[in-house]
Amino acid sequence: MEGDTSQSASRESHAAVIVAVGADDGYARRLLVTVIGGLIVFSSSMTIVSASLPTMADDLDSTESFLSWSVTGLFLMMAVGTPVLGRLGDSHGHRKVFLRGSLVLAVGTMLCGLAPTAEAFVGARMLVGLGIAATMPNAMALIMEAYPASRRSEAMGWFQMAMTGAPVIGLIVGGPLIDLFGWRIVFAILTPVSLIGFAAAWRVIRPSAGRDRVQIDWAGAAGLGIATLGFLLFLERGSSAGFADPLAALLALLAVGSIAVFVRIERRAPKPMLRLDYFRRSNFTGPLIAQPLSQFAYMGAFLIAPLLLDDLFGYSVGAISLVLLARPLVYSVSSPVGGRLATTIGERQMIIAGSVLMVLSMLTWVLAAHWVNLALIILGLVLSGLAMGLASPSYATTIAAAVDDGDLGIANAMGTTMMNIGMLTGIQTMFVVLGDGRGPDDFAMVFGFGAVVTAFGLIGGFMVDARPQVAGPEH
Repeated sequence: MEGDTSQSASRESHAAVIVAVGADDGYARRLLVTVIGGLIVFSSSMTIVSASLPTMADDLDSTESFLSWSVTGLFLMMAVGTPVLGRLGDSHGHRKVFLRGSLVLAVGTMLCGLAPTAEAFVGARMLVGLGIAATMPNAMALIMEAYPASRRSEAMGWFQMAMTGAPVIGLIVGGPLIDLFGWRIVFAILTPVSLIGFAAAWRVIRPSAGRDRVQIDWAGAAGLGIATLGFLLFLERGSSAGFADPLAALLALLAVGSIAVFVRIERRAPKPMLRLDYFRRSNFTGPLIAQPLSQFAYMGAFLIAPLLLDDLFGYSVGAISLVLLARPLVYSVSSPVGGRLATTIGERQMIIAGSVLMVLSMLTWVLAAHWVNLALIILGLVLSGLAMGLASPSYATTIAAAVDDGDLGIANAMGTTMMNIGMLTGIQTMFVVLGDGRGPDDFAMVFGFGAVVTAFGLIGGFMVDARPQVAGPEH
């Protein structure tokens, strides 16, 4: 009885902290700016690293194929590490894990600029991925603790605007700097910026309540991590050697077996890594279906588009970059609008709208490829950016509202992990569908495939209940 009273008092104290923080508008705004500043180093470097792979390959005496692991490996680290580090934030405090992740991010960024070999650069980028795995879910949890539920969507809209706008700025500013000083200049600039972001976070972010310190379910974490890693490596191997390849089949079996083990462990764990009963809540599961399927088309089609502009239009790299900027610009600008609309017309409607707009963008590209029409390509880019901008704030806030306050870190981590899985699956699968074909109908077929996959995301959107779902008692 005394133990129950203690746990009840702890939960009430945790809730009181959240309410008190949420009522402090000044702190909430400072926190939002601070966590954005801490993460902007990562997001601003993404596009410029991808665009600089040929230059890096020459300088490091390597190949573009190997250096592409600086992108793939980073996402692998994020996908595998995010759930564990999000859960650590729930248990040990989101501020603590965010700060440590920010420091890892700064060190990884510095090592990228100092990397003497291609292998060292890939390793440094994977360290950056580990830092983001720690900072991203805990940053989102900190924002949601600081803002009342009625304003979370609006706050996440501004967060998404910064995360999607930074790559645009990075490409515009970083490109000329690389031409003048080489690719290392980017990391020479971003390293002190990341250290300033760490210092600001240490000063601004208040200690978060977190749960009573409980033992992490490491067995469940290992099961989930191995399943995620096995699936992503299966995609990587299957796209290069064929999905019937024995190693690819073995990796697929590893992923399926690990998921089964994870479920078995979670059912028996007194303090599970992730409460399986959350999947019975439509507002938790719905966004986990809709978001990755939209990201499947968003990222897959975005990496197919440069090939289309090159092969069908004969555009230069500079011209292709200018055309493609339309999409992240629209994504960035529309994210605050999506957050504001979610608070007025509802998150369910915005998630459904996002899936519909993504399907329309893919169908627009089908026509654009078939007719070799630049205006339709730009329209498809705009629709794609609008789809993600309007829906993204609602994905995170809907999931967060469906779980207990003490599980915000793992909830945000699951959303981020599923998003990364959707992105990587889209990239690998759509390239496989395209194959060696480079004609108008080949590209049209790929985008049609993306439209079909994304349409299934509507199932997740319609699952979302517009009425708030009250979280059940903690285990």
